[in-house]
Amino acid sequence: MKDKLNLGSGEDYIEGWLNVDCRDNVKKDLKVDLNKFPYPFKKNTFNVVVMKMILEHVSDPIRLLREIVKSCKNKAKIIITVPHAISYANISDIQHKNNFTENSFIDDTIREYELEELKLIRKEFIFKNKWKKYVPFKKYLKIYLNGMYDDIYFEFKVNKKS
Repeated sequence: MKDKLNLGSGEDYIEGWLNVDCRDNVKKDLKVDLNKFPYPFKKNTFNVVVMKMILEHVSDPIRLLREIVKSCKNKAKIIITVPHAISYANISDIQHKNNFTENSFIDDTIREYELEELKLIRKEFIFKNKWKKYVPFKKYLKIYLNGMYDDIYFEFKVNKKS
């Protein structure tokens, strides 16, 4: 079995990875509805999981993350990209069910949702318009400047106790 998972692969099929999507009109290795649990992955299988623009579409992102953590090996890397809650792409997409900000995966939230095996190791904003990264005081002005942030990149390490 492949040890790299491209969850919700869509148009981004990656050779050598297990590419999973629910749609019929995209190339994939496995069709899975991410709103139906449990997932068909064995425990401790993956070293790397990529989820690009997926969590905002599912009914239960916390349960999805728990399922993925179970299927990951210890020290696996999970990479998540989501639209920022106040980005134009997020606000205008009627299929989005969840919103995310830079604070969505702070330590308190991780504990609250019983995802302690996830350790956030990197977080950064993705600016589709490069000029946005030069706007001063973004941290304070973001409430007034809707659309300042486009997407957020989160990188986690899986730390299993046993």
